[in-house]
This record gives sequence, structure tokens and C-alpha cells, in this order.
Amino acid sequence: MSGAGQKNEEVILNVDIKPLKNYREPKYPDKYEVLANPKVRKTLPERWKSNAYVCAALSTLMVASLTSCAQKSQQTGTDGQGNKALVAPIFEHGQGRGSFGCDSVAPPSFLSEEEAFQVIQEEARQYGVSFHRDGLEIKGVGIPQTSLLPLEEGKENKIKVKKGNLQLDGYDAAKNVTFEFVSQEDFKDWAAEGSYSTVESYDLLSTAKALKDGLAEKNGNTSVGIFYDPMSGLSEEERKDLLQNQDWGGMSVRAKEMSKEDLKKQVKDFLEWLKAQGIM
Repeated sequence: MSGAGQKNEEVILNVDIKPLKNYREPKYPDKYEVLANPKVRKTLPERWKSNAYVCAALSTLMVASLTSCAQKSQQTGTDGQGNKALVAPIFEHGQGRGSFGCDSVAPPSFLSEEEAFQVIQEEARQYGVSFHRDGLEIKGVGIPQTSLLPLEEGKENKIKVKKGNLQLDGYDAAKNVTFEFVSQEDFKDWAAEGSYSTVESYDLLSTAKALKDGLAEKNGNTSVGIFYDPMSGLSEEERKDLLQNQDWGGMSVRAKEMSKEDLKKQVKDFLEWLKAQGIM
């Protein structure tokens, strides 16, 4: 409060606001590191999994207490010295597992290479990325050695790799970004062991992870995204309804629609990861 006879004075400050040109990388994990960390996601209630703030907070605690600096560098796509990594994490959307044969009540509907390419291309274009077919070959990478034998329930396959050459499914030369879609056709082509029964089993998620490990040893500036056929299954209610009506065609169409949606999520997470890492 001013005293008697004292005048109030108005002070005007001129502030020159400038954009921040650079800043240090934060020590906490970003949204896309959390998305790529299935150990974090599996511990969350379903209603929290889409909440990036909750995911980031919980992931921060886990990274701080359970991982070393070297492990965190691997998750964030750097080598500890700030160099960009070649291969992005596998972003899990869709179980990517299933069996096909005479005893399968609701067999999986696989996406063809062409169907997958169209989905990936459409999503990528929204980020200014234009993929072209079969534009890049990487030599001397670890190719998964798959098996069509029945899967063990609740267990993840440990898939070995063998050195070979890989023709990538899509490439944007201008952005220097490429991708591989792990399909049913790939799984069969890479099979080192066939099935001895009428049932063929597929674990495309584990195959994608093995391919990621097989590519991780390669050095270079090309950024690689690895996607997989989600093989998204119908809910119990949907399956029961379609089976009662013997709507086999409708079951296949609906399953493919769900797989396409899950594949879009994989692609979106990959492109957002590229942006977060400053690669694109």
C-alpha cells in the first residue's frame, strides 16, 4: 500500500522471447519408450494402458530401479554416445500367434504382403513418408529360423537366427527409412522345421523380435521398423455369434479388419518414435 502523498508507479518490462534452439535429453523415458517396453505395459490395468502420463510415471520408477544406463541407452535407441540406432523397438499391438488346421475352431486370418503394404503406406503418408516396394537389401543379417510345430501355451518361442541377406519390404530413400513386415509367407520361407501334423502354428511376434536382434548388429544411418501380422482374434462374444450363424466369411473379414487396425498402431508408434528420437 502506498503512503500518503506517494504516487503509484507502473513498471513495464520489455522481454525478448526467443525459441529454444537445443536442450538436453531428459533422463526420464518418453511415451514411446514406454510403449516399446512390454514389461511395463503388462503390469498396468487395462484402463491405464492408454494413459501416457501414467505409463511414463511408472516406467520412470522401473527404469530408475531396475536398469543401468547402458540398458536405458538400448531402449532409447542410442549407443550411449548419442549415435542413432538402426533398428526401432518392436511395438506390440496384436498377439501375433495362432494355429491353422483342421482342429482350429476359429483359424486366424492372415494379412497378405500386399494388404499389409497398403496399410503401412497409408499410415506413413500421414507423416510425410512414402515407401516404395523392395527398395533396399541388407546383407549378412540374422534371419529367424522358424518352426511350424505346435506352440506351447503361455510360452514365448526362442527363435534362433542364421546369417543371410534380407530384402526389405519398403523403403523411403529420401527419409532413409525402411521397414520389414513379418508375414505368414516369411514365417514359412524361414522355417527350419515343418509340422508333422495337420496343424501349423505361427508365432510372428517372437519372429519379429528375433529379426530385430538379427538386424541390431548392423551399423548405419538407415532407420528400420519391424512390423508383424497381428493375427488379431475375435472376442469370445463375436466368435460365438458368428459360429452360431455359421458366418465363416464374416469371421475372416472381421478378423482382418481388427488386424489392420492393430498394424496401423504399430506403424504409428514407429513413426512417432522416429520423431521422438530426432531421426525424422
